[in-house]
Amino acid sequence: QSARHAEQLKRCIESLTPRTSYPSYEIIIVRQGNEPFAQLPCRVVHAPDASNVAALNNLAVQQTDNSWLLFLDAGIEPIQDDWLTIMAEHVQRPEVGAVGARLVNSNGTIEHAGIVLGVNGIAQPAFGGFPAEDPGVNRQLQMVRNYSAVSGACLLVRREVFQEVGGFDSTLSEAFADIDFCLKIRRAGYLIVYTPLAKLYWEAPVPDKIDLSGEAIMRQRWPDVLERDPYYNPNLSRERADFSVGK
Repeated sequence: QSARHAEQLKRCIESLTPRTSYPSYEIIIVRQGNEPFAQLPCRVVHAPDASNVAALNNLAVQQTDNSWLLFLDAGIEPIQDDWLTIMAEHVQRPEVGAVGARLVNSNGTIEHAGIVLGVNGIAQPAFGGFPAEDPGVNRQLQMVRNYSAVSGACLLVRREVFQEVGGFDSTLSEAFADIDFCLKIRRAGYLIVYTPLAKLYWEAPVPDKIDLSGEAIMRQRWPDVLERDPYYNPNLSRERADFSVGK
């Protein structure tokens, strides 16, 4: 909740209006701090007791009755103005539970293009570090496809699905809460869709520390899917989530 984070958040909000062609949306900021955002087109909710991002997200949902919910990290800025329209095309499909986007950093490399489970620990972002416009192995980076999970840094979900699975688990840190949320959606019978056509910048936060307790919870809660991600061939690398053939 530093001054840098507040400045990031201000840039995020200021970038949304000129770079979002989708016609109707409301911006809600839920903050532990009390920085003023009076000049920005948003509603601010102060939540000094919220323990983490998952708790902030759950609280944000309580502030609106909109039927679609979009979760955005403070470090997000859209690249093109049709990003939300593209994501909305998928979230309105009844079989889809959540939608994620292609997130690239200021170095022009991939931060997120879907999440692969059971690779180098609990999970790894697919194609992390690849050039932003790289096609990826078998053009995977350019394809709309299903994953077991996508990042909570830019995640669109229907309210009914959010409520059906009980929202985010606020006992989990930011590193695992979005993955757990997506896996609950998958367990409820919905698909998790990644679309590379929705492109945004993401200045990802540096994790404070390794969350060993969260890792233990995830291994206990989701042993089967962590052992065998249904969207990642078992013959592929378990060291890198780049869809290369394993050793």
